[in-house]
Amino acid sequence: MTKKIIAVFLTFILILTVFCACSTDQKESTQKSETTSDSQTGTDSKKLDVICTIFPQYDFCREIAGDKINLTLLLDSKTDLHSFEPTSEDIMKISNCDLFINIGGESDDWAEDVIRSSQNDSLTVLSLMNTVETHEEEALEGQQEEEGEEEEEHEHEQDEHIWTSLKNAERMANAISDKLCTLDSDNAETYQANCSAYTKKLAALELQYADTVSNAKTKTLLFADRFPFRYLAEDYDLDCYAAFSGCSAQSEASFETMAFLVGKVKEENLRYILMIDGSDGSVAESVSRQSGATIRTLNSCQSVPPEDIENGVSYLSIMQQNLTVLKEVLG
Repeated sequence: MTKKIIAVFLTFILILTVFCACSTDQKESTQKSETTSDSQTGTDSKKLDVICTIFPQYDFCREIAGDKINLTLLLDSKTDLHSFEPTSEDIMKISNCDLFINIGGESDDWAEDVIRSSQNDSLTVLSLMNTVETHEEEALEGQQEEEGEEEEEHEHEQDEHIWTSLKNAERMANAISDKLCTLDSDNAETYQANCSAYTKKLAALELQYADTVSNAKTKTLLFADRFPFRYLAEDYDLDCYAAFSGCSAQSEASFETMAFLVGKVKEENLRYILMIDGSDGSVAESVSRQSGATIRTLNSCQSVPPEDIENGVSYLSIMQQNLTVLKEVLG
């Protein structure tokens, strides 16, 4: 259904484009209007127009390009990556931009139709899952199985949450820098210098994570919630248990799952259990009551409120906050 809606939007957009092109006067008027619009919105038509789907790659671009590009974050903090459906305005933005950066997983399937139907020959697409080694979104011990045929397909999906690994963040930042340098060679030195400085910060924080885990009393994390942290856990060989896989649509855990999680807390003598940002916390609260473990929250970095972005919240600051939580949880 989503693909049909997108196709209708694209057809409508193309008709408008052809209609507007029929008149030279209209074209000149449109150009004047666009110039005025650029002035009012603060964008620069000479700069690259770059669109990112979610916050992590948006923040990577901010660090690498600064004010050298016109940068847009497509999904706001109220929109879930896994259920996003583009509006006609979103389709127009993507079709007319210079560089579209997405994750490239199943949640971005909608983008394929937009890209394929775009009449913009200069549109460049960077799917970040192509820049790192990915893992299948496999069920962890303790996770209940979803029923129906959809689960059989779900088991073979690639886990999209690649940005939870700082090592992956370095690779993605470099890929973004390389693409910007190709599209805008005049500012290549700036992009390369900024990327080098930024990846050094990422590497320094990654070493802190490694040091924290190497000195930890326990190497086990229990998520009484969804589990978007597979890449982070695999970087440091952490043992993980969770109520649900990835960002499953499920919100209620079965009796068997709850019993397993409570039993695992006691078996491993865990003082803390985890939930993720944006969760209602119901499963975690239930496990906490039955096991006596304290709840802590890890931020998956997928979305950040606009006011927080304006106040300086960044991918690095979120991952630093997550490290503080892990130091307490791991001991």
